[in-house]
Amino acid sequence: MGRPQRTIGKPVELSGTTLFSGAPANVRLLPAEPSTGFLFVRTDLPDNPVVPGTTEAQQDTFRCTTLNWNDVEVVAIEHLLAACTGLQVDNLIIELDKEEMPALGGCAAEYGRALLEADIVDQKAERNLLELEQAVTESRGSATIVAMPAEDALTVSYVLDFEKEYGPTEAVTVKVTPDEFMTELAPARTFALEEDRAKFEKESLGGGVSDDNAFIICKDGVAKKPRSLTPAELRFPDEAVRHKILDFLGDLALANTDLHAKVVAVRSGHKLNAAFARRLRRLLEEEAAPEQYIDVREIRNVLPHRYPFLMVDRILRVEENKIVGLKNVSVNEPFFQGHYPDYPILPGVLQIEALAQTAGMLFSRTLEHIGKVALLVSMDNVKLRRPVRPGDQLVLEVEAVRLRSRSATVRARAMVDGQIACEAELGFMLADPDAI
Repeated sequence: MGRPQRTIGKPVELSGTTLFSGAPANVRLLPAEPSTGFLFVRTDLPDNPVVPGTTEAQQDTFRCTTLNWNDVEVVAIEHLLAACTGLQVDNLIIELDKEEMPALGGCAAEYGRALLEADIVDQKAERNLLELEQAVTESRGSATIVAMPAEDALTVSYVLDFEKEYGPTEAVTVKVTPDEFMTELAPARTFALEEDRAKFEKESLGGGVSDDNAFIICKDGVAKKPRSLTPAELRFPDEAVRHKILDFLGDLALANTDLHAKVVAVRSGHKLNAAFARRLRRLLEEEAAPEQYIDVREIRNVLPHRYPFLMVDRILRVEENKIVGLKNVSVNEPFFQGHYPDYPILPGVLQIEALAQTAGMLFSRTLEHIGKVALLVSMDNVKLRRPVRPGDQLVLEVEAVRLRSRSATVRARAMVDGQIACEAELGFMLADPDAI
């Protein structure tokens, strides 16, 4: 049984200097309706575009957590979202007048205090809850995140394994509750290694870094202030590893679920955290809709396509005007024999075809369209955003924009590991088989 969703009771505003660009920025946090999640509104751009705080919008970055939606970016959101995770705030509208969030001390303390001052309130909807049945592991190189089943709450252990010249290995374990978050994690500031400081200067980054909002760790293991290079007074003896847990919680927020688990993270950063959040999101979606699966045998009863041109392996779920399908990409499929055989990738036109077939399954769920064939007649705003390779699992999402007796228009996108591989607006003619 999940807890109630939560938002804030009143708006609150914060202002400060951004960490990377050094520009002044203003943020306004507003209450949001249940199941809104996190919506970032860029008030500095025409039409105030909205960027959703989801794993689908998350970008692979090293230095901070970045969202990109329709080519609109929001940068360095992890400290605010860590405060939301720690204080159990689930729905929030965030208005900001710059691309980058303000640093506000290089930690989550000020964001946390702002949320508390805005009166966190329960809502009449239940929060998503993911309870693991078995261990979940995500790895990249020497970095690993392992989540193990737990009866309640979330406990995070982080192992910060520096190279020998940067000092000994550090480890911290924290049970994530609002009180523990504000006292044990929120004050922990961002940091960098000594060699990163030179890179930042070369790339003209870190204009907002000060001796108060960050520290650097030198090769002898000593912590120093980033500007004056005098010895830094740490807020915790293990402040660096606590900040790593802070970042992890910020990235976890994008999975849009509470997690009951014991998590052990070793040397993880934003890229691995993002992959882990996407993995949790897939598990949550699979858990929510196994009874709605439509297997390939039923798909064959609806679609006229056959091998080698049936491009949908399973339908995961069907809603009133939306459908989610699945295509498992195998190296044994015939087109790989001639399409860059040494570097096989799934042709973009076949990704579009898979989306079109998924749309056909959506149309078949409406009584007036049963028995009709969906003929693709138009493709607009087609974008191929990343290669799809053998072994990938293509999640096919189609939403009807307009659905009539003889025609339909849909928005469609194909996802791999929570990232958009292909998207388009597709138009169809819905015809009787005898009329073709």
